[in-house]
Amino acid sequence: MLPHEKMRGLRARSGLSMRAFAARLGAPLDTRYAYYEEKRFTGPLPIDAARQIAAALQPFGIEPNEVLELAGLAVDEAGAEAAAVRPMVQYVRLDVVLPNAAALTRMFETMLENEVPAGRRDALARTLALRLPAALQRASTSPPVAVSRQNGGDDPASAGRRRPRRPESRT
Repeated sequence: MLPHEKMRGLRARSGLSMRAFAARLGAPLDTRYAYYEEKRFTGPLPIDAARQIAAALQPFGIEPNEVLELAGLAVDEAGAEAAAVRPMVQYVRLDVVLPNAAALTRMFETMLENEVPAGRRDALARTLALRLPAALQRASTSPPVAVSRQNGGDDPASAGRRRPRRPESRT
């Protein structure tokens, strides 16, 4: 299999379009990444690009050594290099049992006590309680989204720097 076919196959296994994957890499489609899926790409993948692509594909179940082998690394070298490619976030799927809507409504009312005027708090709490189960279900079936530490991802040091935003009315 040619390098561009292998690269296209790895990206396709992730379920992402070429445009969506290029966006995950932070590059427009017509720049560097698209070249790696073109027929004229016949040489080894640059090691820096291989590391970046491997890290972006890993949350989708693509082993980093599969990408790193495209950089011309031997299987044992790719395995050693792959060990250095770690996801920034770990995804854990949990089954969650939620209390009934009345209990969730009381929970949200308590949380919103100092944030929302009493007249609107009850209706907002009830809406949140009714929407929470469906929102969690949708989130559990969607593909993982990479979180960058540059954007305040799971970097513990950045957690205390910003104050939480106050809820805004959308009515």
